[in-house]
Amino acid sequence: MHAPDATHFLFSPSATYPRPVACLINRDGEIVHAWSSGLDQPDPATRPPSYLRGWNHVELDTDGNLYATVPLHSLLKLAPDSSLLWRAELPVHHDLALTATGQVYVLTEHPRLLEHEGEPFVLLDNAIAVLDGTGALTARYSLFDLLTTNPALSALITSHIELRRRSPHHRSTLRIYHDLAIEDVWAGHEVSRLLREVPGSPADVLHTNTIEILAAHPDGLWAQGDVLVSMRELDCIAVVDIEAGVVRWWWGPGELSGQHQPTLLPDGHLLVFDNGRPDRHSRVLELDPVDSTICWQYVADPPQTLSSPVAGGAEPLANSNVVISDAQGGRALEITRDGTLVWAVATVTTTGERAQFYRMAAVTGQVAAGLGSTAVQATQRAREMLRCELLTHRRTT
Repeated sequence: MHAPDATHFLFSPSATYPRPVACLINRDGEIVHAWSSGLDQPDPATRPPSYLRGWNHVELDTDGNLYATVPLHSLLKLAPDSSLLWRAELPVHHDLALTATGQVYVLTEHPRLLEHEGEPFVLLDNAIAVLDGTGALTARYSLFDLLTTNPALSALITSHIELRRRSPHHRSTLRIYHDLAIEDVWAGHEVSRLLREVPGSPADVLHTNTIEILAAHPDGLWAQGDVLVSMRELDCIAVVDIEAGVVRWWWGPGELSGQHQPTLLPDGHLLVFDNGRPDRHSRVLELDPVDSTICWQYVADPPQTLSSPVAGGAEPLANSNVVISDAQGGRALEITRDGTLVWAVATVTTTGERAQFYRMAAVTGQVAAGLGSTAVQATQRAREMLRCELLTHRRTT
């Protein structure tokens, strides 16, 4: 039995492809529950790239059902025993968010032909898709259309498009687009794969990696239900009102680099994992969005010991500490606000290799306790493939 106040952590190691596993671990590093499904996974014989294998982010609802993103293919809802509850065939990627009313907001991607200064440009547009409790699509909002309503953001995106148009590989994206005669905006993973395989990925301007549904900001910067998104290639985070079709707030260029998982804190501040690609080390920032000032940050000592050029994240815990996903290092770190490391775990395959993941998500002990023992086979499989090694463990209050 899991203590109702004991935080657990959920993640899906990439090493478990072609039948990915999502693992729930406790603070002792024990895998206490797992989900597994090979549905919609690409055939290993096709040698799919890493971004099409396994699951991106995984999320639990309060009933212990797992939502898993099969990259650019589908969103799955699995019961605690891994049985399929529903499947939505959509080009999903990176992240999803759940509402209290059972809706699911998920990031999707589709190719789009733009006219820029009289010249065609192929964009991998990102969108926010809204699904109801049965997995049916009810709405879709283009992030390109939303972001370009803001003149400064529109200029930023235009500058990135102009830069990518200078690439000698830009014409390849046009050939791919026209050769496939794309008419359906949900063209799926095949066209995205071809466009991403063009050197430099000139079509991948937005590369949105995070979505979070917000509470109202205490100073009125945004309203209940507005959406926080993160665009890696723009080094930018933004809050959008999808109903009104406007940008409420944005920040990042010149300060962030390839960031992931901005998240709202109770006082209206934002926590952001800054991947720090040029600096070759990552950091965690707390930002006051009222005046766009950094009011707290964590940098490892030495800084290079926390370096995740892609993926990763940071989120607050109930005890006011912060859990950091060192995704490429296959580690999770819990730190206090004074920078003290109080808990850390490394995820390792049974062959001794580090097990990378997209990010870890905190799960309450109450949700963990309600899972029961219905996933014996998946949990046993997870334990045979993976182990979690505690690096330090000092319990916190």
